Formats: sequence, C-alpha cells, structure tokens
Amino acid sequence: MTSHVITVFNLFHFTPLNEQEKSFLNFDKTIINRFIFKLDNDVFYLGGHMKMKHNDFISLDSIKKAREISERIICEYGAPSNSFEAASIYTAQKEVEFIENMIKAHILIMETREKEKKSLYNYPYYYY
Repeated sequence: MTSHVITVFNLFHFTPLNEQEKSFLNFDKTIINRFIFKLDNDVFYLGGHMKMKHNDFISLDSIKKAREISERIICEYGAPSNSFEAASIYTAQKEVEFIENMIKAHILIMETREKEKKSLYNYPYYYY
C-alpha cells in the first residue's frame, strides 16, 4: 500500500470521478456537512480530544492516536458520570469510526487511480 497525504480539508471535500468511486464514498452527507460546518469555525476535535484544522494531515495513525487518548482518559477518569457525557463519548467514537472509513475509502480510490494510470502507461501499443 502506498502512502497518501490527506488533509482534513481534502478528506471532506473529495470529489469522486466516476460511479465506482462514488460507491466507495457512499457516506452520509449530513455527517460530512457537520464536519465541514465545524471546520468553517476553524477547528474540530477528532475523537473529542485531538484538535484538527483544515490543513492538518489526517491518517489512520491519527485515528489510532485519537482512540488511545480516549481510552487513556476513560482509564484515568472512569466511566461517564451522566447520560450527557455518555452520549458525547459515544458520538465522538462514532465520528472517529466514520472518519476512519472515509480515510480507508480515500486510500482505496487513490490506489485504484494509480493502478489505472500505470496500466495506461504500460499499454503495449504506442502510436507515434
């Protein structure tokens, strides 16, 4: 698997080129728009704890780090003290899962594009 640099802005504003790519990016637009709204206010918190801006790089490592922070905080402070806190934690976990799936889809699309590009260049017949 090749390395792809993805910024938060690029992830949420990514445009598929064809129907196959659209099928990979079949995500709830309402959730994506919520992230874009948060970013319009300059920042959102990945997992509820990692501050992210438009030009920050985001990867599967970012997802892992956000989960580790959440787990550490739960270990340090214990279970949620009320239903509002529990709902906030649950929402943050679901958002991390959603973004993780978006990153994986983005990587898959970019790898597919690279393969298609290479196959065009390796086509055995060149006309001059």
